[in-house]
Order: sequence, then C-alpha cells, then structure tokens
Amino acid sequence: MGNTVGSLSSLLLNPNDSYILGLWAADRYLRSSSTGLSNTNLALIKRFLVFLLSRFPKSRVRIRIYGSMKENIFPGFKKSYCKGFKHKLVAYHVYVNSRPLVREFFNSLESRNLLKRSCLFAYFAGRFDGDGSMSKGKRRFFRIVYSNKEDAMQDKILIPGIKTSLYRYEKANTYCLYFSEKTLDKFLKKIKPFSYKLQ
Repeated sequence: MGNTVGSLSSLLLNPNDSYILGLWAADRYLRSSSTGLSNTNLALIKRFLVFLLSRFPKSRVRIRIYGSMKENIFPGFKKSYCKGFKHKLVAYHVYVNSRPLVREFFNSLESRNLLKRSCLFAYFAGRFDGDGSMSKGKRRFFRIVYSNKEDAMQDKILIPGIKTSLYRYEKANTYCLYFSEKTLDKFLKKIKPFSYKLQ
C-alpha cells in the first residue's frame, strides 16, 4: 500500500505519535466526525490527552467519564458523566471533533508499511498497551488481539524478523497475533522503551 495522504503524517514519522497510532488502532473511540481513545487505564488516557493537546486547544478536547470519580483529575476540561455504569473500573473517552484527524488516523493506519524502523516498534508498543497481554510464568506468551483478520495480517507482515502465529477465536470473533518465544526477547527489547505496560 502506498501513501494516500501526500506528505507523511507525524503518526508515521515521530515515535511518540506512532505509539499513539498503535494505541488508537487498538482502543479507538469513533463517532462520525469525532475520534479519540476509549480506555479504563488512566495513564493511557492521559498519554493520549497529551497528544490531542499538541494538536488542539484545550477548549476543543472533550472527556466522557463512565462511573463515579472522587476527585477532579481533569481540571479545566469539558466533561460529561454517565451514571449507572455498573463495571468496577471507571472508563474514559477522550476525544475531539475533527474530520481531518479522523482521516489522518485512518490514512496513517492504512499506510503503516511506511513506518520507519524506530516508529514501527513504538506503534507496536501502542497496540500492545491497548489490546495486548503477556503471561508471567516459565512458559511465556505474548499476544495482541485484533477484531479482524486483515488488520492482524497487515501487522504480521510488518515484522518479518519476528516469528508470529495468527489464531482465530470463533466464540469471541477475534484474532490473536502470538509472538514466538524464540524471538520474543528481541521484540520486547525494541518496544519496551515506548510501552507503558512493560515499564
């Protein structure tokens, strides 16, 4: 796939922004012309918020909170609260209304084969932080979950030096990209500097 946006976005050229691209690909919030991040992890929400504030004034950013909060951790932002949220963890949507940003995210994701090497691993760190997991025993597994096969296959071919296997879970209707133990340490070393979960 070639570049569909003319000049490349910082989402493909800057490691910090490439991490955001991976995080958005995993846990994006999308409503018509609005886009952002949906997550229960406050650290990831704040990281995405920093990205939005590098592009938009504070007045453009919106935050929706599902559940009760005891303190105001987003002073000065326009917030809405959704009561009756029954899950134990508080969930957050942080987003802006911007069709150009929606297009930039989708175009960059479609052109992820143009990610330069340092940005490639930052992108995977974002995907892992959003939709990945790793076991903590002698027998390790590392995986990233995808909602469709095409998305997973595009990521699989981005890292030819890393051994991976793709599995489909029919009941959940998801695909998991598993990373082989043989090359896992090499991969973890590359994404660790960018990943919140691996710090």
